[in-house]
Amino acid sequence: MSAERGLSAPPPRAGFGARLLGGSLQGGLWGVWLGCGPLILFLGAPARMPIYLYGQVDTRLETPQAKFLTILVILLGLVPALATMIGSRLRPAQALPFVAIATMILFTITLSLLGTHDKADVVKPLLGLYVFGLVVLLASAETRDEAFLHNLLIGYAAMHALAAVTALIDGNFLYGRFMGRLGPNYWGSVCAYGLLAATVARHRPTFLVIAAIDIVTLLAAQNRTAMLALIVGGLLLMLLRYLRAGQEGRLWMWLMAMAGSVALLFAMPTLLSKVFMVDDPRRGLDSGGTGRAGAWKEAWALVEQHPLLGVGYRHHEQYITAASSAHQAYLATAADMGVIGLLVFLLFLFAGLGTAIYKAIVHRSKGYAALAALLLGYAVQGLAEQRAINFANSISLMMIIAVAMATRFSLPPSPLRSRIAAHA
Repeated sequence: MSAERGLSAPPPRAGFGARLLGGSLQGGLWGVWLGCGPLILFLGAPARMPIYLYGQVDTRLETPQAKFLTILVILLGLVPALATMIGSRLRPAQALPFVAIATMILFTITLSLLGTHDKADVVKPLLGLYVFGLVVLLASAETRDEAFLHNLLIGYAAMHALAAVTALIDGNFLYGRFMGRLGPNYWGSVCAYGLLAATVARHRPTFLVIAAIDIVTLLAAQNRTAMLALIVGGLLLMLLRYLRAGQEGRLWMWLMAMAGSVALLFAMPTLLSKVFMVDDPRRGLDSGGTGRAGAWKEAWALVEQHPLLGVGYRHHEQYITAASSAHQAYLATAADMGVIGLLVFLLFLFAGLGTAIYKAIVHRSKGYAALAALLLGYAVQGLAEQRAINFANSISLMMIIAVAMATRFSLPPSPLRSRIAAHA
């Protein structure tokens, strides 16, 4: 026996890098990278000040420093990518569905830019290629999905909450509305999606702290589209939890739903008036979507004039005079990349949403449920905000990763990993 044991080959061992950078830690690194954008951009941005231009307050401000910091944030994605390369076995076959969607997106972006004359446009598909390359690497890693998703989403939510606290302490308010140097709509989205991501937290105090920060910031920013995204995402989470619950759990959920409905009925007048401001003369129901109606009309005119390929990716803003952009993801995408681009965007968004819901139900997974809530909120917010395909902000990057993780194939463990697990 001893001779046979001495002659037999030793069991394969995971390398030091793989042990040090396990799947859980990798997920945290990806989440921190995704969530660090708001904090870095905030620290480099000047405070928003009232600029009286044609009798209005202009809160848009872009500086070379902000562009440099945006590029820096994107380049920092190499850190978690390197950790994944060291710590995981890569199985590119897992990412094939996302590779197909990403290829269609890049092809459509490039095609839409062929008729433009801006030399800087060459950077846009290259940036997309870089970001998609990082995400394909992430989706190719052989990891335990639930632990990986938990740490990714908690890292993302925690960094967003940290950025929100820092911005609140800074105290950049304008006429009573929280600006946070980067604008109220930006912070509203940061906090809404951060809160949805935090629902995977295993420790209730962690979730409650993040939720308190995000809700306070969201209310201070008065960003109603982000509130709507949070509401629909939260409703989806409750539905998926209901499907996972047993008979007793479902009964308690029914009782809480009825109690909540009664409370909501009494609170509705205050919510509509003070939170959603439906009767506000500048932002209420009679304001044309807070001035968005004119931008929607101009964007639709661009779609009619350039129906197939649009005016070029991220170019429709140059034609909009009623606002800074179309303020509508689907119109903006159609104006930028035509009907072809819109169809590709819908495939991207709803393929991710559908597969995330499916995996959340089949695997009884809180991680995939959170991904589904994020994507549904993103889809709904896109009805009144320009939230579509973007490679330069933490919210859109999170959605790209959500689609990649939701659509990737669930392959059986590789033989090498199985042998390592057997001898661990």
